Amino acid sequence: MVFFLSKILWNLFNPTNLILFIFLFGIFMRWIKFIKFSNLMFIISFLLFFLTAILPTGSYMIYLLEKNYHNKNEFPENIKGIIILGGATNPYLSEIYNQITVNESAERLIESSYLIKKYPNAKIYFAGGSGSLNFPKLSHAVVAKKFYENFNIDTDKIIFDYTSRNTYENILFAKQKFNPKKSENWIIITSAFHLTRSINIAEKLNWRLIPYPTDYRLPKKFEWNFSIDFIGNLSDFQFASHEWIGLIAYYIMGRSSKIY
Repeated sequence: MVFFLSKILWNLFNPTNLILFIFLFGIFMRWIKFIKFSNLMFIISFLLFFLTAILPTGSYMIYLLEKNYHNKNEFPENIKGIIILGGATNPYLSEIYNQITVNESAERLIESSYLIKKYPNAKIYFAGGSGSLNFPKLSHAVVAKKFYENFNIDTDKIIFDYTSRNTYENILFAKQKFNPKKSENWIIITSAFHLTRSINIAEKLNWRLIPYPTDYRLPKKFEWNFSIDFIGNLSDFQFASHEWIGLIAYYIMGRSSKIY
């Protein structure tokens, strides 16, 4: 229920839609002669547009998530297992064209290939069912398996999770599968911006995971600058908001140890 509700609410009230709804509501209020209320709606929509489309607010929100992982950890030699989070592929297009289709998080697959070869004795778990309401049977794990096969990685040693639909289920199902001991060293591979939520979930489940960040979106130094790249700034803000809302929602639901 939580999974379906989160998808529906995000599609309705993501930041870009919310700004548009407030502006249109202002037009409606003016049409029915509620002029003062209409002006208030226009002011709110303009302020939100200024904060999200002219200022690099979204980029800064991404930067805050990535900066804790600017310096990668030193990994011990005795790695018990590696958890690879899905989300780097497009299962829908992969199905249509019968070839591997990746997105901006493709480094999750690339870097995991390196670690799989570096730690040949480690247990490998790829967590990635379908996060789509429209295509629940098309999973990231299916596409990932084809990717590894194409690059001569033995998929018989990889456990593929075809059922988990979000980050919480990714990590919960993995822990249930392996029942890891506190003394064991496990690596988790995912996007740098996504690691905070992943690590917080693992902490709530009493599982210490070693973060391995991939596909950084921003450099290590951030600068605030005005920009007329309205679409780009809005896109960054929408992208960042999705992750921050997830951090807050997971904490409220008791699925993570902290927000940030």
